[in-house]
Amino acid sequence: PNPKQRAMRATVISLLPIILLGASSGWCLSSDRRAVQTLQSRRDVLASSAATLVSASVCTMSPSVAVAAGGGLAAKLSQRDPAALKNSIFNIPPAAQIYPDFMRGEWEVQERFSGYIFPSTTIPKSKVIEDVQIPGFQKCSIAAISDIGKESTTYRMRIDDKGRDDRKYNLANTIGAHLGYNDAVDSIDYDPSSNPNRISVTFVPNRTRNAERIELFFNARESEVVPNPKDETSKIFVAAEYQRQVTFSLSQEFGVARQVVGNYAHFWTWREQPDGKTLTGNVLTAAYLDPQDALFFQEPAKPVVVYSHNLEAKRVAT
Repeated sequence: PNPKQRAMRATVISLLPIILLGASSGWCLSSDRRAVQTLQSRRDVLASSAATLVSASVCTMSPSVAVAAGGGLAAKLSQRDPAALKNSIFNIPPAAQIYPDFMRGEWEVQERFSGYIFPSTTIPKSKVIEDVQIPGFQKCSIAAISDIGKESTTYRMRIDDKGRDDRKYNLANTIGAHLGYNDAVDSIDYDPSSNPNRISVTFVPNRTRNAERIELFFNARESEVVPNPKDETSKIFVAAEYQRQVTFSLSQEFGVARQVVGNYAHFWTWREQPDGKTLTGNVLTAAYLDPQDALFFQEPAKPVVVYSHNLEAKRVAT
């Protein structure tokens, strides 16, 4: 590496304590955003912290939150343990996600990158960082958050009066917002009535070198609504979606498409606010190794990286 690259990789990024469900932002991993802005790639961001990552501590969760979590997904998240975010073993195709009444309408969402952690105890961080095919290490490798590490992103989210999200609209919005240009997506093929578990995204030719087409396969979903222990009049919605993404792009070999397979899951926490016009929340994205990865049998189910983003949504239409 040249002197500039060495200086960039020497940047130190530390993690602040993890807090799950007991704080307004959910599970928050914090990092130095100035360093994120300075480094040119998300692998450099992660590599710079490999030797200096601070062991994350866990804040004590109040009994009321633990009770509110019940025995489902919220309880899993309340364990405050990345190892609890295991990849799903799927057999039956999941039904489409249904959102609660308080989330229906159109929202302007502001997403802020809040950190990451390498939770594996069997694979060294240095080995994880070398694996360029892990979701999040390259642009477009996680479709809905196409630029992991981008400090702040604003996009639109639409959920209809039956609680179904407008996948075409939402995905096109978030991809364009993360990449920085709204004309990145040429078309999205999705028919929830026939198959809610597959989406095809085609990009405008030559608009981004990392993806010409993305195929998304949804393997499992979980969700539940739990009471907010701090406000009896409002609720908390938690949801999880496990995905397999196949990304096609140009390769260096003429006439042969580059194909990258990634496995990851999003874990959302959305909190209803008393005014009915805002939501606050957090999304954790757990990246798993693909069965074809050379390191797979060292970590076949647990995530090797978990990214965190804080969310704030303002209602723009009902």
